Amino acid sequence: MLKSSTLLPLIGCILSSAVSATEESRPNILFILVDDLGYADLGCQGSKEIRTPHIDGLAASGLRFTDAYVTAPQCGPSRAGIMTGVHQARFGYADNEKNHGLPDPKILPLMPEYLKQAGYRTGLVGKWHIGQGTEAMLSKKARDEYRKIRKVTAFSQERVEAAKPWKRGFDEGLFFVGGGGHYFPFRAKRTDGSSANYFTFNGSDRNPKPFERDTVAFKTDFLTDAAIDFIKSKDKKPWFLYLSYTAPHTPLQAKQKDIAANTHIKDPARRIYAGMMTCLDGNIGRILKQLDQQGLRKNTLVVFLSDNGGPTSKNTSRNDPFSGVKGDVYEGGIRVPMIASWPGTLAKGKVISEPVISLDLLPTFTAVAGRQAKHPHLEGKNLMPWLTGKAECPGGELFWSWRENFNAVRIGTLKEIRNGKPVKAVDGTAIPAHNFVDLVTNPRELAGEQTLKDEDKKQRLSTALDAWLSSVKVDADKLTPISKSPPLR
Repeated sequence: MLKSSTLLPLIGCILSSAVSATEESRPNILFILVDDLGYADLGCQGSKEIRTPHIDGLAASGLRFTDAYVTAPQCGPSRAGIMTGVHQARFGYADNEKNHGLPDPKILPLMPEYLKQAGYRTGLVGKWHIGQGTEAMLSKKARDEYRKIRKVTAFSQERVEAAKPWKRGFDEGLFFVGGGGHYFPFRAKRTDGSSANYFTFNGSDRNPKPFERDTVAFKTDFLTDAAIDFIKSKDKKPWFLYLSYTAPHTPLQAKQKDIAANTHIKDPARRIYAGMMTCLDGNIGRILKQLDQQGLRKNTLVVFLSDNGGPTSKNTSRNDPFSGVKGDVYEGGIRVPMIASWPGTLAKGKVISEPVISLDLLPTFTAVAGRQAKHPHLEGKNLMPWLTGKAECPGGELFWSWRENFNAVRIGTLKEIRNGKPVKAVDGTAIPAHNFVDLVTNPRELAGEQTLKDEDKKQRLSTALDAWLSSVKVDADKLTPISKSPPLR
């Protein structure tokens, strides 16, 4: 279990010497994050409705993880955990609305800062939605509207600065600050005429410029175009691209041809969702084709992940066979599809059943970049020795904390859930807010006779979770300093 300790000094000390990769062999890293995807909504995950041949092909070329998790059942905190490699509860990121943004880079670096120091060209395309940095990029009118919706007043200047992606290790980017937004017509300009919520930055120009073309391509296509432009750069450095799609997050919008490709689905809303997935899948195919055309495929690690479980009542996604949805720490809210492909390095067509969590990505990415990230609060593990057959599965305990009363722990196959509210299984069976289960015999986390009965095992789970929550509270006091500057007005 992670112990609290003194913070390390400045970012210059966060990477140790090379661990596995030479300068010549360092791979490119393409990290594809999708939004609100249901666990069961890929062909390779067993869907008979949603057709995803390109994503299925990606899985066939590498590893598919059956027990992959994110740190929160919601977009913002999940992404904050991914980018820092530290559980976001440790720096006060409770949920989308109630959070303290990101810590200063001297306190806690982000994934692109580690990789930039390792010599990588770094890019961001798509949804950011982390921290309070959005405030500084909106017009006063839009800012007031944002605060009213989010029920907040003012943010500290330090936290605003710390959440600006162009100041946190990204060399270039085209990104938007919100959580969702329309797909088609994709309008980069706000309808109220205020500042755009899409921004670009590049190279030495560190001040982002609004992207305000009135209408461009369908959003998923547009983001892929930007990603391909990044990949096609003639820069000789290895690169890291964080490609953050909004699909299949609401609103349910798809191109007519993609809807027409899914007439086998009778539910009209589900058919639109399937059309969004058809578009997403085709665009991932475009990117993989670009890597092939440039001869980069064998030297590019591609990781595909969803930021949380599907919100089934919102976008018709399915998390079968699991109970719970986005917003729950039952499996349906936090267990997500994950694929890793690196031809010639990772095994082909292998299914991994051991549990992993999104916190593992940062130490894994820095390892393949030839460095080892060091920080006392990093909770993830470098997966490469295990995935390449050179070591045993790192294993360990997995923890979740979202809002104040949504907490969980998994040790081996055993899990305690403190969900804050009851949920229902796929078949409508009621499940209480608090439950103990063995996921091998009870993957749906049902109550009654299905619950874990061994009192010693239950006590072990509760003791571990209580101790972890206590350590989180201690660390939050260190990683969430009180601002000394006046708030941003």
